[in-house]
Amino acid sequence: MNDVDRCLICGEVIPEGSQVCTTCRNKYDIVTGETEEMAQELRDIADVLKITEGTDTNIRKSMESILRIADRLERTSNGKKRR
Repeated sequence: MNDVDRCLICGEVIPEGSQVCTTCRNKYDIVTGETEEMAQELRDIADVLKITEGTDTNIRKSMESILRIADRLERTSNGKKRR
């Protein structure tokens, strides 16, 4: 049961080969071609968070802040592209 594919956003079980479930795809307005790019970004974020798991609290807080800033900048950038 551990070898099933799961949505990279919510963790829901998904069909083999998929990256994101239909619910998240609709919720976040993900175009199918964007899914792989988004999956890579989520893997990169997960890697950063794994690195910071065992680090000093100040470093961990700094990394979390950097990730939030990057997320806001990306959302702002994506909002301008859609208009």
